[in-house]
Amino acid sequence: MAVGEPVSEQALARTFQVSRTLVRGALKVLLEENLLSHEAGKGYRLVAAPAGQTFNSALPQAEEEELATSVLRDRMAGRLGDSISISELMRRYDIGRPAAQKALTQLSESQAIERGPGQSWLFRPSLNSLAALEESLRFRLTLEPEALLGPNFNADPQRLSLLRGGMEILLARPVEDFDLQQFRELDISFHELIAQSCGNRFIGDALLAHQSLRRLPNVLPTVSVNRLQEALREHLQIIAQIERGQMEIAADLMRLHLRLSAALRPQTANRGIPQGHPFGRR
Repeated sequence: MAVGEPVSEQALARTFQVSRTLVRGALKVLLEENLLSHEAGKGYRLVAAPAGQTFNSALPQAEEEELATSVLRDRMAGRLGDSISISELMRRYDIGRPAAQKALTQLSESQAIERGPGQSWLFRPSLNSLAALEESLRFRLTLEPEALLGPNFNADPQRLSLLRGGMEILLARPVEDFDLQQFRELDISFHELIAQSCGNRFIGDALLAHQSLRRLPNVLPTVSVNRLQEALREHLQIIAQIERGQMEIAADLMRLHLRLSAALRPQTANRGIPQGHPFGRR
Protein backbone atom coordinates (compact mmCIF):
# COMPACT_ATOMS: atom_id res chain seq x y z
CA MET A 1 0.00 0.00 0.00
CA ALA A 2 1.07 3.57 -0.66
CA VAL A 3 1.20 6.24 2.03
CA GLY A 4 -2.11 8.07 2.09
CA GLU A 5 -4.27 5.13 1.06
CA PRO A 6 -7.38 4.33 3.14
CA VAL A 7 -7.25 1.14 5.21
CA SER A 8 -10.52 -0.80 5.19
CA GLU A 9 -11.39 -2.86 8.24
CA GLN A 10 -13.87 -4.94 6.26
CA ALA A 11 -11.44 -5.59 3.38
CA LEU A 12 -8.71 -6.72 5.78
CA ALA A 13 -11.07 -9.10 7.58
CA ARG A 14 -12.09 -10.59 4.22
CA THR A 15 -8.51 -10.82 2.91
CA PHE A 16 -7.09 -12.56 5.97
CA GLN A 17 -10.24 -14.55 6.81
CA VAL A 18 -10.37 -13.29 10.40
CA SER A 19 -13.00 -11.49 12.47
CA ARG A 20 -13.35 -7.72 12.35
CA THR A 21 -12.71 -7.71 16.11
CA LEU A 22 -9.22 -9.10 15.47
CA VAL A 23 -8.62 -6.56 12.68
CA ARG A 24 -9.69 -3.69 14.96
CA GLY A 25 -7.13 -4.85 17.53
CA ALA A 26 -4.39 -4.90 14.90
CA LEU A 27 -5.35 -1.43 13.61
CA LYS A 28 -5.19 -0.08 17.15
CA VAL A 29 -1.60 -1.36 17.48
CA LEU A 30 -0.63 0.26 14.16
CA LEU A 31 -2.30 3.51 15.22
CA GLU A 32 -0.25 3.54 18.43
CA GLU A 33 2.89 2.98 16.32
CA ASN A 34 1.98 6.08 14.25
CA LEU A 35 1.70 4.03 11.06
CA LEU A 36 -2.00 4.86 10.69
CA SER A 37 -4.19 7.89 11.25
CA HIS A 38 -7.85 7.76 12.21
CA GLU A 39 -10.58 10.29 11.66
CA ALA A 40 -14.11 9.83 12.99
CA GLY A 41 -16.50 9.04 10.17
CA LYS A 42 -13.69 8.53 7.66
CA GLY A 43 -11.79 5.58 9.11
CA TYR A 44 -8.10 4.71 8.94
CA ARG A 45 -5.42 5.88 6.53
CA LEU A 46 -1.80 4.77 6.06
CA VAL A 47 0.52 7.61 7.08
CA ALA A 48 3.91 5.82 7.11
CA ALA A 49 5.28 2.64 5.58
CA PRO A 50 6.58 0.08 8.12
CA ALA A 51 10.38 0.06 8.19
CA GLY A 52 10.78 -3.65 8.87
CA GLN A 53 9.81 -3.37 12.53
CA THR A 54 8.20 -6.23 14.42
CA PHE A 55 5.50 -6.00 17.07
CA ASN A 56 6.06 -8.09 20.15
CA SER A 57 3.02 -7.11 22.19
CA ALA A 58 -0.14 -9.20 22.01
CA LEU A 59 -3.15 -7.73 20.30
CA PRO A 60 -5.53 -5.98 22.69
CA GLN A 61 -8.50 -8.20 23.43
CA ALA A 62 -11.95 -6.65 23.41
CA GLU A 63 -14.33 -7.47 26.26
CA GLU A 64 -16.66 -9.34 23.91
CA GLU A 65 -13.73 -11.45 22.72
CA GLU A 66 -12.79 -12.33 26.30
CA LEU A 67 -16.39 -13.31 27.00
CA ALA A 68 -16.62 -15.33 23.77
CA THR A 69 -13.47 -17.20 24.76
CA SER A 70 -14.97 -18.00 28.16
CA VAL A 71 -18.20 -19.24 26.56
CA LEU A 72 -16.21 -21.61 24.35
CA ARG A 73 -14.17 -22.90 27.26
CA ASP A 74 -17.34 -23.53 29.26
CA ARG A 75 -18.84 -25.32 26.27
CA MET A 76 -15.78 -27.53 25.81
CA ALA A 77 -15.63 -28.30 29.53
CA GLY A 78 -19.23 -29.56 29.39
CA ARG A 79 -20.72 -26.69 31.39
CA LEU A 80 -22.92 -25.53 28.49
CA GLY A 81 -25.32 -27.53 26.34
CA ASP A 82 -25.68 -27.58 22.56
CA SER A 83 -27.31 -24.14 22.41
CA ILE A 84 -27.08 -20.72 24.05
CA SER A 85 -29.27 -17.61 24.22
CA ILE A 86 -28.80 -13.97 25.13
CA SER A 87 -30.75 -14.40 28.36
CA GLU A 88 -28.60 -17.39 29.37
CA LEU A 89 -25.40 -15.43 28.69
CA MET A 90 -26.70 -12.48 30.74
CA ARG A 91 -27.60 -14.70 33.66
CA ARG A 92 -24.54 -16.96 33.63
CA TYR A 93 -21.90 -14.24 33.20
CA ASP A 94 -23.70 -11.41 34.98
CA ILE A 95 -23.60 -9.04 32.01
CA GLY A 96 -26.01 -6.71 30.22
CA ARG A 97 -27.83 -7.36 26.94
CA PRO A 98 -25.47 -5.23 24.76
CA ALA A 99 -22.41 -7.16 26.00
CA ALA A 100 -24.17 -10.49 25.44
CA GLN A 101 -25.19 -9.46 21.93
CA LYS A 102 -21.60 -8.45 21.09
CA ALA A 103 -20.31 -11.77 22.39
CA LEU A 104 -22.80 -13.68 20.22
CA THR A 105 -21.75 -11.60 17.21
CA GLN A 106 -18.10 -12.43 17.94
CA LEU A 107 -18.90 -16.15 18.23
CA SER A 108 -20.90 -16.02 15.00
CA GLU A 109 -18.10 -14.23 13.11
CA SER A 110 -15.66 -16.93 14.21
CA GLN A 111 -18.17 -19.59 13.05
CA ALA A 112 -18.41 -21.10 16.51
CA ILE A 113 -22.21 -20.76 16.57
CA GLU A 114 -25.08 -20.49 14.11
CA ARG A 115 -28.69 -19.38 14.34
CA GLY A 116 -31.08 -21.88 15.91
CA PRO A 117 -34.85 -21.87 16.38
CA GLY A 118 -36.38 -18.89 18.14
CA GLN A 119 -33.86 -16.87 20.14
CA SER A 120 -31.32 -19.70 20.41
CA TRP A 121 -27.88 -20.09 18.92
CA LEU A 122 -26.45 -23.56 18.21
CA PHE A 123 -22.83 -24.47 18.81
CA ARG A 124 -21.09 -25.75 15.68
CA PRO A 125 -18.75 -28.78 15.84
CA SER A 126 -15.42 -27.90 17.43
CA LEU A 127 -12.07 -29.50 18.30
CA ASN A 128 -13.14 -30.34 21.84
CA SER A 129 -12.05 -33.97 22.05
CA LEU A 130 -9.33 -36.30 20.85
CA ALA A 131 -11.86 -37.95 18.53
CA ALA A 132 -12.69 -34.58 16.96
CA LEU A 133 -8.97 -33.85 16.56
CA GLU A 134 -8.48 -37.16 14.75
CA GLU A 135 -11.41 -36.40 12.44
CA SER A 136 -9.92 -32.96 11.79
CA LEU A 137 -6.57 -34.43 10.76
CA ARG A 138 -8.25 -36.97 8.47
CA PHE A 139 -10.26 -34.17 6.84
CA ARG A 140 -7.12 -32.12 6.28
CA LEU A 141 -5.20 -35.14 4.99
CA THR A 142 -7.92 -35.61 2.36
CA LEU A 143 -8.07 -32.00 1.15
CA GLU A 144 -4.82 -30.13 1.81
CA PRO A 145 -2.56 -32.21 -0.50
CA GLU A 146 -5.25 -31.91 -3.19
CA ALA A 147 -5.27 -28.14 -2.70
CA LEU A 148 -1.56 -28.08 -3.52
CA LEU A 149 -2.08 -30.19 -6.66
CA GLY A 150 -4.85 -28.03 -8.12
CA PRO A 151 -4.12 -26.70 -11.63
CA ASN A 152 -4.87 -23.15 -10.52
CA PHE A 153 -2.82 -23.14 -7.32
CA ASN A 154 -1.11 -19.75 -7.00
CA ALA A 155 0.45 -18.64 -3.71
CA ASP A 156 1.50 -15.02 -3.14
CA PRO A 157 5.35 -15.04 -3.06
CA GLN A 158 5.44 -12.18 -0.56
CA ARG A 159 3.18 -14.01 1.90
CA LEU A 160 5.29 -17.16 1.52
CA SER A 161 8.40 -15.11 2.24
CA LEU A 162 6.84 -13.49 5.32
CA LEU A 163 5.77 -16.87 6.68
CA ARG A 164 9.21 -18.34 6.06
CA GLY A 165 10.86 -15.42 7.84
CA GLY A 166 8.58 -15.75 10.87
CA MET A 167 9.18 -19.48 11.11
CA GLU A 168 12.97 -19.10 10.85
CA ILE A 169 12.98 -16.45 13.59
CA LEU A 170 10.93 -18.70 15.90
CA LEU A 171 13.15 -21.70 15.17
CA ALA A 172 16.23 -19.67 16.06
CA ARG A 173 14.98 -19.20 19.63
CA PRO A 174 16.17 -21.48 22.44
CA VAL A 175 13.69 -24.19 23.39
CA GLU A 176 12.95 -22.48 26.72
CA ASP A 177 11.94 -19.28 24.87
CA PHE A 178 9.72 -20.99 22.29
CA ASP A 179 6.54 -18.92 21.87
CA LEU A 180 3.53 -21.26 21.64
CA GLN A 181 1.15 -18.48 20.63
CA GLN A 182 3.45 -17.36 17.84
CA PHE A 183 3.75 -20.96 16.65
CA ARG A 184 -0.03 -21.31 16.61
CA GLU A 185 -0.44 -18.15 14.54
CA LEU A 186 2.27 -19.17 12.06
CA ASP A 187 0.87 -22.69 11.79
CA ILE A 188 -2.70 -21.62 11.11
CA SER A 189 -1.61 -18.80 8.76
CA PHE A 190 0.45 -21.29 6.74
CA HIS A 191 -2.47 -23.68 6.30
CA GLU A 192 -4.85 -20.79 5.56
CA LEU A 193 -2.52 -19.63 2.79
CA ILE A 194 -2.66 -23.10 1.22
CA ALA A 195 -6.47 -22.90 1.26
CA GLN A 196 -6.57 -19.37 -0.13
CA SER A 197 -4.13 -20.23 -2.92
CA CYS A 198 -5.63 -23.48 -4.19
CA GLY A 199 -7.73 -21.97 -6.98
CA ASN A 200 -10.73 -24.20 -6.22
CA ARG A 201 -13.41 -22.25 -4.40
CA PHE A 202 -15.06 -25.33 -2.89
CA ILE A 203 -11.86 -26.86 -1.52
CA GLY A 204 -10.66 -23.42 -0.40
CA ASP A 205 -13.90 -22.54 1.39
CA ALA A 206 -14.04 -25.92 3.15
CA LEU A 207 -10.44 -25.64 4.35
CA LEU A 208 -10.82 -22.02 5.48
CA ALA A 209 -13.97 -22.85 7.43
CA HIS A 210 -12.08 -25.67 9.11
CA GLN A 211 -9.08 -23.49 9.91
CA SER A 212 -11.45 -21.07 11.64
CA LEU A 213 -12.23 -23.92 14.08
CA ARG A 214 -8.52 -24.28 14.79
CA ARG A 215 -8.41 -20.60 15.78
CA LEU A 216 -10.99 -21.18 18.51
CA PRO A 217 -9.82 -21.88 22.07
CA ASN A 218 -9.61 -25.57 22.85
CA VAL A 219 -8.99 -27.70 25.91
CA LEU A 220 -6.56 -30.07 24.23
CA PRO A 221 -2.94 -29.91 25.40
CA THR A 222 -0.16 -29.20 22.95
CA VAL A 223 2.56 -31.69 22.04
CA SER A 224 6.22 -31.19 22.92
CA VAL A 225 8.16 -28.12 21.80
CA ASN A 226 10.52 -30.43 19.90
CA ARG A 227 7.58 -31.67 17.81
CA LEU A 228 6.42 -28.11 17.17
CA GLN A 229 9.90 -27.19 15.97
CA GLU A 230 9.86 -30.18 13.64
CA ALA A 231 6.47 -29.05 12.34
CA LEU A 232 7.95 -25.64 11.49
CA ARG A 233 10.77 -27.32 9.59
CA GLU A 234 8.19 -29.38 7.69
CA HIS A 235 6.34 -26.15 6.82
CA LEU A 236 9.59 -24.65 5.53
CA GLN A 237 10.24 -27.69 3.32
CA ILE A 238 6.75 -27.39 1.82
CA ILE A 239 7.21 -23.64 1.21
CA ALA A 240 10.54 -24.33 -0.53
CA GLN A 241 8.90 -26.83 -2.91
CA ILE A 242 6.00 -24.46 -3.64
CA GLU A 243 8.47 -21.71 -4.53
CA ARG A 244 10.28 -24.14 -6.88
CA GLY A 245 7.00 -25.17 -8.50
CA GLN A 246 7.47 -28.78 -7.34
CA MET A 247 3.85 -29.28 -6.35
CA GLU A 248 3.86 -33.10 -6.32
CA ILE A 249 6.73 -33.02 -3.83
CA ALA A 250 4.96 -30.30 -1.81
CA ALA A 251 1.80 -32.46 -1.66
CA ASP A 252 3.79 -35.52 -0.55
CA LEU A 253 5.48 -33.45 2.17
CA MET A 254 2.07 -32.17 3.30
CA ARG A 255 0.78 -35.74 3.63
CA LEU A 256 3.83 -36.66 5.69
CA HIS A 257 3.45 -33.54 7.85
CA LEU A 258 -0.21 -34.28 8.64
CA ARG A 259 0.45 -37.97 9.30
CA LEU A 260 3.22 -37.10 11.73
CA SER A 261 0.86 -34.66 13.45
CA ALA A 262 -1.74 -37.42 13.74
CA ALA A 263 0.78 -39.94 15.05
CA LEU A 264 2.03 -37.54 17.73
CA ARG A 265 -1.31 -36.10 18.79
CA PRO A 266 -1.80 -35.55 22.55
CA GLN A 267 -3.08 -38.43 24.63
CA THR A 268 -4.84 -36.50 27.41
CA ALA A 269 -6.95 -33.39 27.77
CA ASN A 270 -7.35 -30.81 30.50
CA ARG A 271 -10.52 -29.04 31.51
CA GLY A 272 -12.30 -25.75 31.28
CA ILE A 273 -11.66 -22.27 32.58
CA PRO A 274 -8.75 -21.88 34.99
CA GLN A 275 -9.56 -21.07 38.60
CA GLY A 276 -10.06 -17.36 39.14
CA HIS A 277 -10.83 -16.60 35.48
CA PRO A 278 -12.88 -13.36 35.33
CA PHE A 279 -15.68 -15.00 33.34
CA GLY A 280 -15.95 -18.18 35.38
CA ARG A 281 -19.38 -18.92 36.79
CA ARG A 282 -20.24 -16.44 39.54
